[in-house]
Amino acid sequence: MFEQQIIEYLRPYSPNDGVLQTISALVAQHITEEPCQPPSNIAGSVLHRCIWADEVTCSGYAKLLAASMTKETRDLVHPAFVSIVGQLDSLDLEFLRTLRDRVTMGIANCYLCKTKKEGGFASRQVEIKSSVVKVISRMTDFLPADGDYARVQAAIDNLIRLQLIEVHMRSEREELTQIQNDIYETIYLLFEQVINQTVDEFRERFPKYHGGQIRLSTGNIMLTVLGGRFIRVCLP
Repeated sequence: MFEQQIIEYLRPYSPNDGVLQTISALVAQHITEEPCQPPSNIAGSVLHRCIWADEVTCSGYAKLLAASMTKETRDLVHPAFVSIVGQLDSLDLEFLRTLRDRVTMGIANCYLCKTKKEGGFASRQVEIKSSVVKVISRMTDFLPADGDYARVQAAIDNLIRLQLIEVHMRSEREELTQIQNDIYETIYLLFEQVINQTVDEFRERFPKYHGGQIRLSTGNIMLTVLGGRFIRVCLP
């Protein structure tokens, strides 16, 4: 409906007529009221980046441009969002959508703990951790269709780097049997086979390491303030 007006607003910043037409059509899909003039630093940067961007990234740029041209959302647009959009792949975006819908996501690190008991105050038994080995880190119940969890861990690393999410781990390590929260039970069941295989491989490599209990350190992933603002503006 407003595509021609959007084209006129964006034309001064476009180095390529084909890109101009494509992006204007995408932006128009997100505009429901008469558009405003976009900030030049947003429009210029986006249109130049769209020359080399793939379809997923162009969709994110279009959403960003549309937000910058809408009265209700233009003040939420941050110049850093242009760079961030270009550093996200489809799995990063899927992760952010899931986190947006849940608000928080459970995360767990798995440890192999070798412990010993010593007498404590008033003859109480005090547990002493003699060695702790991290087996698997950053397990969540979010998995891509191909089940490749290494990609999820890379996505978490990337989103932390961009300061869109933050991870809060509890300081104490709880025994698996003490975990009552269904989120962490689900995470463990998803990774039980991988955990057991990893523990077996570790024990083969270090045969002198006898015993060891499997424990989880639990926490949550949440959006940062910047992340919340970003998904409101840019998430397709």
